[in-house]
Amino acid sequence: MKFKMKRLGATVATALALSLGTGTFVSLPAQATPVRPATAPRFITTGGDIQNLYNRLGGARSYLGQPTSNKTAWQGGYYQRFQGGVITWGPGVGARSVDTAQFNMYSRNFGLYGWPTRDSWKDGGVVHTQFQKATIIAGYILTPGDIQSLYNRLGGAKSSLGKPTTNKIAWQGGFYQRFNGGVITWGPGVGPRIIDTAQFNMYARNFGMYGWPTRDSWTEGGVVHTQFQKATIIAGYILTPGDIQNFYNKLGGAKSSLGKPTTNKIAWQGGYYQRFNGGVITWGPGVGAKSIDTGHFNTLAGDFGRYGWPTRDSWKNARGTHTQFLRGEITTPPATQPPAVTPPATPPPVVTPPPGTEAPVTQPPAVTQPPAITPPPVEPAYPFTNVIAGPTSVVLYGDSQFDGDSWGEQGARAMGFTDQSAHLVYGGLGYSSYNPWVGGTGWTAVQNEFAPFPGGTPGLVMVTLGGNDATSGQSDAQVIADSAALWAKLKVMYPQSRIVINGVMSRTDVSHDRRRHLDAVLAQNAANLGVTYISVAGLASTAGAEYYDNVHMTQAGHDAVAKLYTEKLAAALGR
Repeated sequence: MKFKMKRLGATVATALALSLGTGTFVSLPAQATPVRPATAPRFITTGGDIQNLYNRLGGARSYLGQPTSNKTAWQGGYYQRFQGGVITWGPGVGARSVDTAQFNMYSRNFGLYGWPTRDSWKDGGVVHTQFQKATIIAGYILTPGDIQSLYNRLGGAKSSLGKPTTNKIAWQGGFYQRFNGGVITWGPGVGPRIIDTAQFNMYARNFGMYGWPTRDSWTEGGVVHTQFQKATIIAGYILTPGDIQNFYNKLGGAKSSLGKPTTNKIAWQGGYYQRFNGGVITWGPGVGAKSIDTGHFNTLAGDFGRYGWPTRDSWKNARGTHTQFLRGEITTPPATQPPAVTPPATPPPVVTPPPGTEAPVTQPPAVTQPPAITPPPVEPAYPFTNVIAGPTSVVLYGDSQFDGDSWGEQGARAMGFTDQSAHLVYGGLGYSSYNPWVGGTGWTAVQNEFAPFPGGTPGLVMVTLGGNDATSGQSDAQVIADSAALWAKLKVMYPQSRIVINGVMSRTDVSHDRRRHLDAVLAQNAANLGVTYISVAGLASTAGAEYYDNVHMTQAGHDAVAKLYTEKLAAALGR
């Protein structure tokens, strides 16, 4: 090897000739002159509490890293930015290390917060910063008061409530604040209460009907309850104070044989009735509240003048199920078992007489026909409830898009389906997304026969699922398989009913891309299977619908969408 080096100031040019044994040489290019980077700006940490805290935390070796600004006078104190956070100094509170994102939020409205009173910290995987007047948790504000006190007492972000999803909001002379796992309300005279999110959404649309919650939401008989000043919500239906509610509670509420409500209390014939999974409670003038067999109530509803009000609860004995009315009794005999099959008698053995004797002449025994065998009863397609749906009935099965007076319900009513025989709505449910209150996903809850579908032949069965599959990251293939299975089962359950599948309600902005995608996936699946499908992708934006969070619309939003959806439903039904 031969090296030839020539120094040119700070640059060294090197030429290398390498013998390959054949007399050939390869020349490598001279090394390029390095370019010196521009000098990085230097920031200064001046003496005082900010520098002292910075040094105490470890200086540039700490999570704060290098300064990215000089110390800046601000609001009668100081702050200085670093690569990993901000150190503030406020009169009376001293120096504090604050998360950068939370400092940026705080610095836009100093008057709302005051100075930080402790360093930022993580709790339940969420960053907290406590100020003189408020606390920031994951980008939302907790202001001092009963809501914050209750939240902290429960365990804050580590509790079932999780992190806040709104700031505290003044409302109806009180306040509420939403969290991942529920809502805390504060009402005058009742204080703070923890409310199930789906039930709060229903309640918030008609505060005057309920008043403030008087206790935290609770689960009983597998059903969520919330008690208000004027009513109780159970599984999405309302129990208003009075004899029907008192009677239901005395029987054991949702843990009794009645189960959960399937309608609200309905004024009728100068009295009231309310349907439940396992029967009907009536209230009539002069006779009070009675628990009635569903089939007997349906008979009563068809001819009230013949029977009048029930005078005692339905009862059962060996003769069947009975209900006594003012003007008669209805009895349903018990189901009869098929008769036992008696095997034919064994013929007597043949006796051979001894030789030489005359055998007596015997008449052959009469041939006895075996009794007819009654075939076993046909297994029903589903263990339906006692509610009997008819031509003007609609069965709703879906997620929280059906909460309250939803766009789907309004469309069904406009088409003449005014009897809501079942409102099976479970927040968080999807074709492939699980909801504990129904015990499965949208498909498996039906597959395992957990969802309380009514009997009869409803005029319309309407399904709205898919939004929770989009937000929970379910795969397209899984949703396709589960939706196809659910639709096929519903057709077996209601072979004469019109079944309509709604798509995934969405806006046109980027945050709803996955929802619009899944709407298209379901639309193609429905087309392949010959299922009636109504796409609602982007319909909320077309209607200019108002939302109270990123997914759920206000009642005004539902009303706006309903006008456009009704046109789509009419076209799907051929109206």
